[in-house]
Amino acid sequence: MIIIQGKKYDFEIAKYNGKEDFCFFIRARCKSTSRFSCINNLNAVLSVFGIGVNDPKVADSMWIVTKNEICKFVDIIQQFLLDSSCLNYLERQLDEDRKLGEWENVLPI
Repeated sequence: MIIIQGKKYDFEIAKYNGKEDFCFFIRARCKSTSRFSCINNLNAVLSVFGIGVNDPKVADSMWIVTKNEICKFVDIIQQFLLDSSCLNYLERQLDEDRKLGEWENVLPI
């Protein structure tokens, strides 16, 4: 698991081994409310991965992926979150998402 701290949100990049595949997700936690959401299927994140609207991954916030995919996705999202302008953009998108009530439980990251 990799944790990247933003200004308003903390991001957990998680990957779990299955027998032949992996589970991959990005969880964002709002620092002020502790509410969290898995954000793989947020439009801003999908575009970072180059995933189109017809891809089955769009429907899920946690993905079952191959070893090659997980390595690629982890590298892409790490580079994205470590770029301050990209991080600021994503945090603005998350603010909008939270306003729409799309956030889940209150748990520590």
